[in-house]
Amino acid sequence: MDRETLTKIHVLYPQSSVVEELIQCGKLECESLYDAGCEVLEWWLVSDWLAVKLTEHGEVVIEDYGCRWWGRTTSGQAVYMDWVIAQICGE
Repeated sequence: MDRETLTKIHVLYPQSSVVEELIQCGKLECESLYDAGCEVLEWWLVSDWLAVKLTEHGEVVIEDYGCRWWGRTTSGQAVYMDWVIAQICGE
């Protein structure tokens, strides 16, 4: 599967405002974000399959409320261009 196809199937919706609101209201535990030492720039709702793959590659993924949110640490380019997406496609 190529990177564009992977993102069309497994990266579902941008969710930054939703996740940030849940964090601010104390509805999501995100202490692991601070332990990871990374700055999440965007949140994306992803498929269960991609959430597992992203976690295996050390990416920030929150699993709660039946959702899987990926904490993307890059911005300003198409998601399919991210290094981690290229790595997953290369497997």
